[in-house]
Amino acid sequence: MSAAPSIIAAHRRRGRIAVLTTSVVVLVLATAAAPATAATERLQLEGGYRAFLDDEGEIFVEALPRNGEGMHGFAERMCGSAGKGGVITASNRGRSRLLKGIHYRVPLDELRPELQQRALMALFPGDRMLSVGWRHEVGAAPGRSAESLWGVARWFTGRGENYRELRDANGLADTNLVPGQPVLVPGHLLRPALRAILPEALSDELEYGEDERGQYGIYRLQRGEALYSSVVTRFTGRVFADDVNSLSSEIAQRSDIADVTDIPVGYRIKVPFDLLLPEFLPYRDPRRQEYEQAKRESSQFSNSVRAASLRGVTVILDSGHGGIDVGASLNDVWESVYVYDIMLRTKQLLESTTAARVATLTMDGAAYSVVNQDVLPASRGHRVLTTPNYAIEDSTVGIHLRWYLANSLFRRFAAESDPAKVVFISIHADSLHPSLRGAMAYVPGAQYRRGSYGKSGGIYAARKEVREEPSVSFSYSDRIKSEGLSRELADKVIRAFGASQLPVHDDKPIRDRVVRSRSAWVPAILRYNQVPAQLLLEVCNLANADDLRLIQTREFRQRVAEATVAGIIGYYGEPQPAPGQTLAAR
Repeated sequence: MSAAPSIIAAHRRRGRIAVLTTSVVVLVLATAAAPATAATERLQLEGGYRAFLDDEGEIFVEALPRNGEGMHGFAERMCGSAGKGGVITASNRGRSRLLKGIHYRVPLDELRPELQQRALMALFPGDRMLSVGWRHEVGAAPGRSAESLWGVARWFTGRGENYRELRDANGLADTNLVPGQPVLVPGHLLRPALRAILPEALSDELEYGEDERGQYGIYRLQRGEALYSSVVTRFTGRVFADDVNSLSSEIAQRSDIADVTDIPVGYRIKVPFDLLLPEFLPYRDPRRQEYEQAKRESSQFSNSVRAASLRGVTVILDSGHGGIDVGASLNDVWESVYVYDIMLRTKQLLESTTAARVATLTMDGAAYSVVNQDVLPASRGHRVLTTPNYAIEDSTVGIHLRWYLANSLFRRFAAESDPAKVVFISIHADSLHPSLRGAMAYVPGAQYRRGSYGKSGGIYAARKEVREEPSVSFSYSDRIKSEGLSRELADKVIRAFGASQLPVHDDKPIRDRVVRSRSAWVPAILRYNQVPAQLLLEVCNLANADDLRLIQTREFRQRVAEATVAGIIGYYGEPQPAPGQTLAAR
């Protein structure tokens, strides 16, 4: 096997196994089988197990073999699978034969769920389980002087590479950790062994109940909170004014609230299960399981392509609505006109301050000209740049021709270089409940892009881009990958908005579907779009008085364009410009 057994055999041949020699052999065996340093602190677990964190930051549980227990039985007891014997052998310097009185160690990843749970709880006693995830308290881990965000991700999610998601989920500027600092590991990232033991709800989130009318979530209203903003928009995902007002009345009635303007602090507000977003349902609810599964799988995808000054990158830009379709309209402010101006400014910045190539889906007039004034003149001249062009006389046709054009551009650009160097952004402005304001981004949720889709009829068949590929469909892996990459792009853009002190939606500024009335869907411009990294950016809420005022200033529209470009730069691995720093000064 290895050196120590051969020492025994040699002494037997010579007929002189002394007590001293035997002691030395046992010491050699013990050292070989348990290679962790003597200084490593081992914490005793019930059942004779002990957990430790070695000098390399890896967690192990070790145990003594039981009487008559071979490697198969030991592996079954420790890992839940007799087939894990090879892993245990490799973790113990190739020792495949178990010897009495020797501790053998097993890596955290290979342990059965119960031992994973017990090891992590013992090593990190200050941690807490929340309904939304695992709250880790940074400290001097046993046997180590410091912790890293990579290590936290490795221990609690199983992949050190998830440190990016932990950094973003906790709003950390960098990966440095200090003792006492809390780090939340979101539930969808946790090891399955830890997700399984999270409480379904705590008092600071939702409780659950059931009566003759069905199941419901319970939220206890806090001081200063309102039903429509703290309950309806947060837990149901509804943001459109008619939805928010309608559901506020429905939930008030369900909760026996007579006056929504006078709800006592701590009052138990009941939200029916069919209204709750899946992430707020009990963890074992099938809808939440599906949601968590998609989030977990999509979070594994991250853009690894780096492009200094966006060299080799193509940005496909779209502005919402146009032509006969003015989009949201309040006080003579047309969404189509103002978001087109932001698209032009974004295009101009990309072309003047980076090496990116820019393609647009629409155009108004004969040239891309930025109007240098606050209040913009009305226009219905937008057309989709298909071959031939389509003057937007039907809003539905205009939307569908956009994604056909986007797909045609993507196929051409992807054939010329790396498909990962193409991104798509569609720029819009919302009309929501007036209490809401700020930017929000939609990404393509994987579960809303099933099946195939195509359009027929003369108006479509006349366009070259439609004839190239009349229908589209996406594999599950394509949908999951696109959701993950798109979420990362959206996160970079939204973070750039925040860094530039532009208003950002308070609750869930990145969403994977539109929820309206009793339906949820992905907008067509994303749903049928083949660009892997894509987002629909709502730059503000025109129904909010402050946002409406802002969008009518050229300064705001320019800052939105700068933040959008900064987000794209960040997605491709370059430091984003500091607030107030011009892109040209980089």
